Amino acid sequence: MARMDRIPAGALDERGLEKVRRRVRREREAESNRPLSVAIMGQTGVGKSSLLNALFGTSLPVGDVKPATCEPRAISIPGNSDHMLTFWDMPGMGESLSENAPYVAMYLAKLLESDVVIWAIHADSRSTTADARCLAMLLAGADQDACGRLLGKLTFVLTKADTLTPPPWIFDMRGPHGSFLPTPALAARLERKAAHFERALIEPWGDLLRTSTYNTGEFAISDERLSFDRNAVRYRGHFSEEVCARYRAAHPEHAAVFSRLRDGHRVLPCSALFRYNLVRLMVGVVNKLGPAAVFRFQRMLGDVAELAGVPVATMREYGNFLVWDGVRGVSAFDLARFPL
Repeated sequence: MARMDRIPAGALDERGLEKVRRRVRREREAESNRPLSVAIMGQTGVGKSSLLNALFGTSLPVGDVKPATCEPRAISIPGNSDHMLTFWDMPGMGESLSENAPYVAMYLAKLLESDVVIWAIHADSRSTTADARCLAMLLAGADQDACGRLLGKLTFVLTKADTLTPPPWIFDMRGPHGSFLPTPALAARLERKAAHFERALIEPWGDLLRTSTYNTGEFAISDERLSFDRNAVRYRGHFSEEVCARYRAAHPEHAAVFSRLRDGHRVLPCSALFRYNLVRLMVGVVNKLGPAAVFRFQRMLGDVAELAGVPVATMREYGNFLVWDGVRGVSAFDLARFPL
């Protein structure tokens, strides 16, 4: 054994630093290989499985007549560098959470261990009661710290926006592919619905809400609710449209930062069928993740712009008008016969 007096001065400090460096490298490697977990929840029939399939290219079974998901279902797929991405397709809350109290603990545990939680609501619904009650049941079983962590993970989306017609949707065709967009009147209707659900589901939890985004190094503004460091900008409370507008007016040079903070508390209309707003949803989800998870998630996504693309041939299958002349017994008009 070496005598302490024969160890050069400062050697123990250097050895200690090297141990710290090795531990940090091990922790960083473990974090980079940790499976990313995404949970999706909501009432039965809102299209949770369909949304996961559209976002991540999975093949979860979907059901038009009866629920296809009756218990938490996990699907893990490898990313580009063999890291794993796990999707938790949760049972519809009408099938479990609101009917059986033991499900509350199961839901809460699964949501707290997930990196991101997508809460899906049918866009053609006006009632907020069931979702608000389920959220209250979940948070009632958690302490204040757990409540804050869960609320910070939640991204609320209005699914099946394609069911809202009229007004019609626009298909922006660019060669063999295109993308669906709502007409201005329909977009305004979707925004009104989103604001309605934000007031009911997000605003009441204002004291526990937090939202954050990355800092490019240029942001240096702080007040009683806004703080920042080298890596992140954070806001304590509900970052509503009104709050966002005030900060933009006072600091227009940081409008992009405030828009990202706003996205953390925005209810987002989307459509798995039309692939509408999927890119925007993914950007919002990624913004909620920590730096290491963000890197892994972006690698998993590849070219996120592909989320919005719909082949023209597929679009033609989504709808058609056929006018039948019942007097003459012939087709008077068939939209499918018209070439694009």
